[in-house]
Amino acid sequence: MTTTIMSRGNSPTASYIDQINQDNQRHFAQTAAFSTQPAIDELANAWEECSTSNWDGYDAFPIKEETLNYAYAFIQALPLGFPLPSVSAEPDGHLALDWFRDPHWTISVSMSPEGILYYAALLGNSDPRGTEPFLGEVPERLLNLIKEVALAKN
Repeated sequence: MTTTIMSRGNSPTASYIDQINQDNQRHFAQTAAFSTQPAIDELANAWEECSTSNWDGYDAFPIKEETLNYAYAFIQALPLGFPLPSVSAEPDGHLALDWFRDPHWTISVSMSPEGILYYAALLGNSDPRGTEPFLGEVPERLLNLIKEVALAKN
């Protein structure tokens, strides 16, 4: 599964920097510590199992290729060494990216085929939720919530 990293410019220098970034990402993806492969494997499995209508026997919508591509780009956009999500399909045709510490510390990000991120979290007694566009980078708000769930010390 491959995707094109969104370019941040159209000059020769921007193209060169994009190429270096892609080369570096490929290199780091081959290391066990920085690999996103476990999440990518889960994503591929969800796509394989849920890309047709009624995949759950209850009239679920199929996962569209656009949703798959956005979810892949989201996973690849996570900072190096960042905790990886669990990936699953949702009956509305979205893909869910979940981080879980315990029942009171969790966050779920739902990726739509339009590239909209719908998120909800439980952070102890707080339950932030919202919507963000995915524009090639994980929004800072989501990175902070994921850190609070996945990286905080008990």
